[in-house]
Amino acid sequence: MNEYQARRSPGMGIASRFTIGLGLVATVVAIVAAFILLNGIDEIGNNMGTEAQVEMASETARLNSQQAIRRDTLTMVPHRSQSNAVVQVGQGKVLVEGEPHETMIFLASPGNAGGPKSISQEFYAPLDSTASASQKIMSLIILVFAAFVFIVLLMASFTAHRITTPLNEMVEDVLAISRGRLDTSIGAEDAVGEVAHLATAVERMVDDLLASQQQAQDLADSLSETANLRDVQRRLQPMVIPVIDNWQVSSCVLEADGPGTGDFVDAMHEEENGLTTAWVGVPSIGGLAGALIMTMTRSYLRVRLLSGMALAESLDKVNNALHRDLARGMYCTVMATRFNPRTGEAEIVSAGHQSPAIRFDAASGEMRTLQPNGIALGFDAGPIFRNSIEVLQAKLNPRDALFMCSPGLSSCITQNGEPLGDKRVYGLAKVAIEKGLDEMQQVLLQLLGGEAHPDLGFVLIRSSE
Repeated sequence: MNEYQARRSPGMGIASRFTIGLGLVATVVAIVAAFILLNGIDEIGNNMGTEAQVEMASETARLNSQQAIRRDTLTMVPHRSQSNAVVQVGQGKVLVEGEPHETMIFLASPGNAGGPKSISQEFYAPLDSTASASQKIMSLIILVFAAFVFIVLLMASFTAHRITTPLNEMVEDVLAISRGRLDTSIGAEDAVGEVAHLATAVERMVDDLLASQQQAQDLADSLSETANLRDVQRRLQPMVIPVIDNWQVSSCVLEADGPGTGDFVDAMHEEENGLTTAWVGVPSIGGLAGALIMTMTRSYLRVRLLSGMALAESLDKVNNALHRDLARGMYCTVMATRFNPRTGEAEIVSAGHQSPAIRFDAASGEMRTLQPNGIALGFDAGPIFRNSIEVLQAKLNPRDALFMCSPGLSSCITQNGEPLGDKRVYGLAKVAIEKGLDEMQQVLLQLLGGEAHPDLGFVLIRSSE
């Protein structure tokens, strides 16, 4: 069970808990209050009865000693006692030493007597005895009610404290998060019900915020890396090769969406000997590291070629430098052609490049693949590379052509969901030879139907006759 489920496991919410808890407390307090009130009233009644009897005896003795005279005009209300005696009760004035005195008068007649002229025993009681009893009962009721209200308020305060304490902890944690301390965990360990759910929701929101922030940072880093890679690729443009004896050398890179694979092309013309060299390269990794490999390979190879070295020897020197400078497992593949436009002679060398060069023979109208042996640049310090490298010699006649491309071309997925394959690659090469690389790119994009593809580099050597 995860933390969210653990917090949700109590099925009772705050409203239910508060209602039931307060109801139980109120019920218990009400029962206790009723018990205390009944006992108090009973005790007050007993005490008041005794006090009333004492006061009645005292008042009767006092008024009789003063020879009080009852007026006959008093209004009396008859009552019958448990012993069947008739007791008439009234309130009025009696004459005490000639002065009127307000008092309670009780006329008790034995048996069935009790008429107006029957022989009765007179008793007197003070007027404030009933009021005193009422005051004591009212005081008791007020005291019990006050205690009831106090206990209910105490229960409500306790419940409010249970609710507000976790909320205050959450507020402090959320304020800390709003100040940038995103590693702050939401407390409220003692929270229950909806507050616990709220704490879990806020905690999950913070987790999602952290994840989104990390994703945004990763995306920003990726976009920055992609932009840097593209900037490096676009700055390292091939030389503009002049058309010599009707031979044209062109190249292009079809960039992928996103960081791509870092495939690159290059071309250079040596004025001293009239030779033109062009190649397609693929680093083993993408991103900035791939851009670094691309830059190093391009720079090393240009320096060697411009110094007058042969193509195979230049690649050998580049291999040795890359093996020395690159980390283990980093390398670069290259398919390169050195071409003499005046004679049509060409040298073709592959350094681990898995996509063969395609030659178009105008005389026979056939497309032929040229795949020299060789391992990637940077794998070996020198001996194995030199022993494995192979130089293919070719003679390009007027209207012949040579097409080189990235190895990822044949594995690109078409809009029908199938690999492009060698047959379609030959078709693209034919389009490039007949109509140029721009038209070939349009056909390729139609085949891919907007699907994602790696960076793709292309080099075309063809006669303009």
